[in-house]
Amino acid sequence: MEEKSETLKDHKSVATTVFDYDNTDWPRDFDIRIEVAEQREILENC
Repeated sequence: MEEKSETLKDHKSVATTVFDYDNTDWPRDFDIRIEVAEQREILENC
């Protein structure tokens, strides 16, 4: 049991990656294509 807790502690020390979700400089049609693809995926999984 002690080995598992040590392993978990090691994983917590990993640095997290910061993602930039800003898409203001992307073309508008790109946003629309992503939305359509997401909606299509949701409908296919229902």
